[in-house]
Amino acid sequence: MRLAHAQDLDAPIDAVWAHFMDLKRIGRCFPGAKVTKVDGDDFVGEIRAKLGPLSMYFDGTGSMTEHDEHSRHARLVASGHERHGLGKATIDITLTLEPLGDDRTHARLATDLVFLGFPMDFGTGLVQRASDPLIERFLTCMAVTDRLPADEDEDDIGALDLVRSAGDLLGSFRRKRR
Repeated sequence: MRLAHAQDLDAPIDAVWAHFMDLKRIGRCFPGAKVTKVDGDDFVGEIRAKLGPLSMYFDGTGSMTEHDEHSRHARLVASGHERHGLGKATIDITLTLEPLGDDRTHARLATDLVFLGFPMDFGTGLVQRASDPLIERFLTCMAVTDRLPADEDEDDIGALDLVRSAGDLLGSFRRKRR
């Protein structure tokens, strides 16, 4: 499935670009993710997702396959497998940054996401709407210049809570109907 997100960030383009080139930072900013090893443009990591009382752990590897500082365009590709199951996932993220004056940046993410054996079968529209708040939170973290969640002990962001994301989405439907 293909997802698209765009957001204006309160940070200069040079700072946002530098943050995206830091693979450890990407892991600290994405809910449930953790980058455990970086070797050049390659990384090893894990992601924890909750589906109600069920927790799923994915282990994977990835690479920053493109990064053009001049055009502020980057591409990250990763794949992983469920630690205690048959689920597999691949993700291909393309980032484009554009300056909005001296201290603001417009960020666009295009994501190709494939789940195999995953215990949910949502349509693309539902996944797009459920992912919007997660990506907004991720992009906002990428623009922060003063403080980030700690590498190891601090669990500021916690697991990727799929039920809460879906609940937030369904709550937004109810509010719009009123």
